Amino acid sequence: MVFVLGKGGVGRSTVAAALGAGFAAGGERVLIVQWAVADAISPWFGCAPAGYDAGPIAPGLATMNFSADAALEQYFVEHLGLGTFYRSVISSRHVHRLTRAAPGLEELMFLGTLMWLTTLARDERGWSYDHVIVDPPAMGHAASLFAIPHATSTLGLGGLLATECARVAAMLADPARSAALVVTTPEELAIEETLEFWPRIARELGRPPLAAIINRSVRQLGAPPADARACGWLQAIRDAAAPGTREGLERVYGHLARRADRERTLAGQLAGTAPLGALSIDDAMLVDDAPAPRQVVTRATCALQPLWGAR
Repeated sequence: MVFVLGKGGVGRSTVAAALGAGFAAGGERVLIVQWAVADAISPWFGCAPAGYDAGPIAPGLATMNFSADAALEQYFVEHLGLGTFYRSVISSRHVHRLTRAAPGLEELMFLGTLMWLTTLARDERGWSYDHVIVDPPAMGHAASLFAIPHATSTLGLGGLLATECARVAAMLADPARSAALVVTTPEELAIEETLEFWPRIARELGRPPLAAIINRSVRQLGAPPADARACGWLQAIRDAAAPGTREGLERVYGHLARRADRERTLAGQLAGTAPLGALSIDDAMLVDDAPAPRQVVTRATCALQPLWGAR
């Protein structure tokens, strides 16, 4: 199970889809689990948005979108066999409000769903996957997931909830069963958040993320150094440009130079703390003319090849 973490807008879903497509291309069965307002990945593959039930989007690749209400119903009806109790008590309006208000309960249910997918889903629904790619909410919310089992266990609860917490904690603590990746971009706020949350993720997961994925990278384009003159294709445009347009091109040079510098800085700061270091996905908008989402996913899949050997 691989958690794909990152600030909103950095390309978490792109990386999750690329990982899933890469594993599926190798003949493995993969599920991408999203927790979002709406499934964003299925339309990239020409499919209708998926709900809580997993839907295929490509050979060997499926996706689903987590719903707390659906997870609660599944837990009581299918897992515990308490359908009557669920319909008469749990699904009532007052209990529904209580479960929504309880802090951390939805997060614990999400983790429980992930654990169920890797353990009991084969017997209860016939779902069997070699890899589960997790596309959770943005960084702050997602990073807190790793602390939920421990925080809940300190409450001294007993019974089924305590058992579930212990099983989820064991799943997260096992490096053979779970790992994390952090996606960022060479932009100031995204990098600051990555550096802020990196030690927290390492502390709460018990090990650092496998790698930092730098999306929209300019390094693979022959990115400019500080003087922004080594980017040959931009230099050629500048030389052919009319004098009135050169000021705008100078701004482009400067912007790319700052992005390249931030990328090098981040890779240097994470050196030695990420087992696989920093992996770069080049900026599709600088290479293709209005690339389609599927093109972006394919490009990202190629850039993430070093991850296939780290399973």
